[in-house]
Amino acid sequence: MSKKKLIAILLIVILASAGYFLFKWSRGSSAAWQFIPSNAVVVITSGHLQDSAYTATEASLDLKRLPLLDIASDNLTLLNLLTKDPKKLKTFLKGKDLSYSYHPRTSTEWGVIMYIPVTEEETKWLASPQHANIRLLHHNFQDHRITDAIDANSRPLFSYLVKDHFLIVSYYGDLIEDAVRASSLNISSFRLRSRFSNINDSDYGTSIYLRTDAWKSVMSMENVATLAEFGRAFPVYQDFHIEKTENKGNLTIKSDGADAPDYYLADLLKDNPGTPFIGHKHISQQTSFLYRTAASDKAAFKAAFSKWHKKYKSPAWDKLNYYIAGESNLLIDNIGSEFVLCQLEENNSITDGKILLAEFSNYDKLRPVLQKLARLANQESNVSADQYQGYDIYSVPIAELPSGLYGPMFTGFPRSYITYVAPYLVISNNSQVLQNYIVDYENQITWQQSPEYDSVLTNVNNEAQLSMIVNLRKAQSGEETQVSKKYSDLTAKMESITLQCHFEGSEAYPELTFRPKKRQTASKVLNRTFLNIDIEWPDIYDSELAALQNPIDGSSEILLTDKEHKLLRTNNLREGKTEEIAKLNGPIATAAYKVDFLNIGRQQRIFATDRTVYALDEDDSTNVSTFQAHLPGQDAISALYLIDGGEDGSNRFILKSSAEELFVWESVTRPLRKLNHSVRFDKIVGPVVALNQIGNRGFIVTQQNGKIYLLKENGTVRPGFPVDILTRAESPFTWAQDPQTGQPELVGASVSGELIRISLDGKVTSRKQLLRPEPGSRFRILFDRNSLDWILVRSVNSKTAIITKEGRELFEIKDILPNAVIRYHFFGVDNRFITIKSGSYSTVFDVNGRRLGDKAIPSEMPVQLTYQPGYYKLLIFSRSEKKIQVWSIKLR
Repeated sequence: MSKKKLIAILLIVILASAGYFLFKWSRGSSAAWQFIPSNAVVVITSGHLQDSAYTATEASLDLKRLPLLDIASDNLTLLNLLTKDPKKLKTFLKGKDLSYSYHPRTSTEWGVIMYIPVTEEETKWLASPQHANIRLLHHNFQDHRITDAIDANSRPLFSYLVKDHFLIVSYYGDLIEDAVRASSLNISSFRLRSRFSNINDSDYGTSIYLRTDAWKSVMSMENVATLAEFGRAFPVYQDFHIEKTENKGNLTIKSDGADAPDYYLADLLKDNPGTPFIGHKHISQQTSFLYRTAASDKAAFKAAFSKWHKKYKSPAWDKLNYYIAGESNLLIDNIGSEFVLCQLEENNSITDGKILLAEFSNYDKLRPVLQKLARLANQESNVSADQYQGYDIYSVPIAELPSGLYGPMFTGFPRSYITYVAPYLVISNNSQVLQNYIVDYENQITWQQSPEYDSVLTNVNNEAQLSMIVNLRKAQSGEETQVSKKYSDLTAKMESITLQCHFEGSEAYPELTFRPKKRQTASKVLNRTFLNIDIEWPDIYDSELAALQNPIDGSSEILLTDKEHKLLRTNNLREGKTEEIAKLNGPIATAAYKVDFLNIGRQQRIFATDRTVYALDEDDSTNVSTFQAHLPGQDAISALYLIDGGEDGSNRFILKSSAEELFVWESVTRPLRKLNHSVRFDKIVGPVVALNQIGNRGFIVTQQNGKIYLLKENGTVRPGFPVDILTRAESPFTWAQDPQTGQPELVGASVSGELIRISLDGKVTSRKQLLRPEPGSRFRILFDRNSLDWILVRSVNSKTAIITKEGRELFEIKDILPNAVIRYHFFGVDNRFITIKSGSYSTVFDVNGRRLGDKAIPSEMPVQLTYQPGYYKLLIFSRSEKKIQVWSIKLR
C-alpha cells in the first residue's frame, strides 16, 4: 500500500471518529422536548419501564415502583387498549426510548402524556387499531387529526396523535392539544427544557427531570417543616439519571448538575467542599431522619457564617440579646462547620422529637452564660437547669432558638433543652427526648453499633455539603402525616435512602442513594417459627416469665427460681443449661427488668419477690452482687414498675403493695420511700407513669373509678388534681407531647372510649369519643412492659381491635376466648408487636395485624418477647408441658 493511500485512510478514520464523538457529545436528551407542554412538572425518558423486569441491587428493587417512575409505568397499561395481542404490544415497545411528561390537573392529580417513537409501518397500524372494547372518534385541532378512544357507553378512554414519527398518547384529550401547541410554539422559556434538553442522556437507562415541587406528591410537606426547609437548599430544577448497567450494591441516581438555589445554606457551603461523617457514636438508633451540613474549611465557613448572621434578623435572636446582650455572640462565635439535625422516631407520647448537634468549642466558657440565660428566661423557679447522668441540662423558653442561631433550617423548637456532648452542643425540643438521647449515647445504642448505619457517609471521596438520610422503617411511623403514598417494594427491600447535594460554585449536584438491607433471609426461614430449646422445668414458681435482654447487643436470658428459691439463669439459648446466680427469699412475683440502675455502665437485673425487691449486678468476672430493699409492714409486693428520673439520671422503680400503697426505690443505698403520705389510693390501675420533665417531675396515678392524680416528687398532689373524668378507667393515664408547645399533657382513655387530655394544671382540655361500633365495646391503653410506649385496645365479646392514638383501627382479631391476655411489646417504633394468649396458645402479630410465625405458641403463661436487632430475630419465651421453651422467628 502506498504512503499516500495510508495517509488518506488514516485521515478518513480520524475524521469519522471525530464525527462520531462530535455527534455523541453534541446530541441532547432523548426526551421528546419538542412536544412537551411548558407546564410540565416532571419529564422522564426511559427505555426500560416497558420491560417485564427492571430491577437493581441484590435485593431486586423494582425500579418501576419507585416514586415518580411508578406513575409512568402505570400509564403504560393504557396501551393495552390498542391491541389484545400482548406479543404485538411487546414488540411495538421493545428497545424504544419512551418519554413521559407530568402535568398538574388538580392539587393531588397529574395528567401524563407519553411519547413513543414509531415507524411508518406502525403509523399505519395506529390509524385503525383493532380492539373490540373501544370505538374511535376523531377531531381536528390546528390541522392535526387527534383520535379519541371511547368505550361502549361513550365514555372517553384516551386520546392520541401520531406526529413526526411519535405516538403522543394520554388519558386526557386536552393534554394532546397542549402537546400540539407546544410543538408549534416552541417555547424557549420552558425552564425544564432550556436547562436539560442539551444533556446527553444516551448512556443512562432512565432519566428524570423535574421541578422541586414535584416531590410534594411523594412526601407531604404540611407537617414536616424541616424537610420542606431542607428542600429549599436543593436546585429548583433537578435531573437524576440511572445507569444502564445493573448494580448489585447500592443504587445511586446521579445528577449532571443544575443551578444552585438562592438559599442561605447553599451560599454558605457552595465554595467549601464537604467532609466525611465521623460522628456515628453520637447518633441515636431512634433517628428517623438525619439532616447534615458540613464544610471542610472551618475558618472559611465561620467567616461566611458570621457575615451572613450579621444581616440575619429573627425574633429569637432579638430575645436572646434581650436576656444576655453581647454574651449571646458566644453561641455563634465558637461554632464549627458541621450541623446535624436528627428527627427521632415517633411514638404515642413523643410526636416531634428533635436533636440538633452543632459542632462547638469552648463549652467551659459557655456554661455560665447558659446558666444565666436559663435563669433569666424562665419565670418559674426550679425549671431552668438540671443534671442528668452527669450532663448539664438547661431549659431556655425562647421559641425557635436554634433558628435564631443557625437559620430557618433548624425550626420546630418551641422550647430548647441544651447540653454538651463533645464535640457537639446538643439542643432538643423536649426534655424527655434529650434524656433519652443521653441514655442511648451512654449505652452505645447508636449508629456506631448499627451494621446498617456504621459506615454511612464515610466515603473519603464524599464531598457533598448537604446530606439527608432516611431510615425507611422508622420513617413509616409518621406516615399518616408525612407519606402521601405507600411504596411497599421500596420499604420492604431498602434499609435507607440518602439524598445529598454537592455544590461547586454556581452549580449544584443532587444525588440519591438507595441502600438495600444487608441481611436477606431465605424464604424457607423468613417468618417461620422455630423451637430453639426445651428446658425441663416440672414446676413453675414464678408469677411471670422473666425474659431479659441486653439492649446494646440484643443478647437474651431467662431467670427462674426453684422450690428452694435459688435464682437460676439460662443465657445459653442453644443448650439451655442453667446456673445458680443468687439465693432469694421467695419466687419472682413481679415483672423483671434489665437496666443500669447503679449508673455504672452495665445493666443490673431488677425484680421482686412478695417481700423484697432485688438488684443483681454482675461484673466482668461474672461475680454477682446482690442489693435488696424490703417493703415495710406486713403487706406483700403486688407490682413493680420501671420509671426514669433519678437524681443521677438513672432509672428508678415504683412498688405497689397489696394495700394499694406506693413506694419508690431510688438507689440501692436508700431504703424504699413511701410515696403516698397525703392520699390513700383505691384500686390503682398500673403502671404508675413517671412525668420526667424539668420543672414538671412527678408521677401519674390512675384509679379505676376515674380519678387521675398527678403527684409531685415528694408525693404531694399537684394543684388542680385529682381530676375526675366522671367515668371508669381500666387503664392508666400517661403523658404525651403537645405538638404546639412541645410541653407534656396527660392523656388517657375511659372504658367507654373517650380519649381525654388534661393540662398540667388539672384542666380537661379535650374529650374525643373514639369509634364504638358496638354498645359493649370497652377501651383501655396497653403499655409496653418498660412503659416506653402505649397503644389503644378496643374489646367486645370475642373480638379485640388494636387502634392508634388518633382512633384509627390497625387491625381486629376475632374468635378470642374469654379471659384472653393481650400484651404490647415495644422495641423501637419499627419493631412493635402484640401477643394474644387465648386458651393455652399465644399468637404474635405486628401492629399492622400480620401474624408472625407459621404456628401458634403453646403456653400456659403469657409469653415474653425479646428482639435481636442485629439479626432481625424475635425470641419468644413460653411455658408448656412442664417445659420452658424458647422459640424464634426471623422477621426480615
